[in-house]
Amino acid sequence: MEHDLKPILTKHAKEVIQYLIGQNIHFSVQCQSSQVQFDPILPEEISKHFHPIIDFILAGFTFESIEIWEDEMSFEAGFGKDNFSSLVVIPFSSIIQISIPTNNNIMRDICVFMNTMNFLNLEIFDNLPSQLPDDFGVEEEDELMESSKRAILSNPENKFH
Repeated sequence: MEHDLKPILTKHAKEVIQYLIGQNIHFSVQCQSSQVQFDPILPEEISKHFHPIIDFILAGFTFESIEIWEDEMSFEAGFGKDNFSSLVVIPFSSIIQISIPTNNNIMRDICVFMNTMNFLNLEIFDNLPSQLPDDFGVEEEDELMESSKRAILSNPENKFH
């Protein structure tokens, strides 16, 4: 299933970005930092602080410099205290989230696209168990089922016949 969804989600990320650019709406994009290319390559003192997920805010000159290609987007951005200039290239397939800013005091940004499938490719999840431990017994399963049942029944809107 994962492989069937990837091209659809990649295409959707591109379409959302094209729409936002066409409407002149500034946005943020979060993506897998391992998939991002920089030209020229960023100095080590800047790139060593990157996490597996990197966030770019596309506004002002950065927004104006966006170019859309077949499988990726590019833009110019400045990094670090000296505003080191680099061309950033992001494959649409690596995008995890696209957000737009709001003027709302409750929510700073609104997510308009999310591809949680890209979390599966992050190294931070490599050591997590893929299934319940072998010693996860019937008692724990019964407790989970009971907890789930209580949560459903606690809402008076839920009716069962």
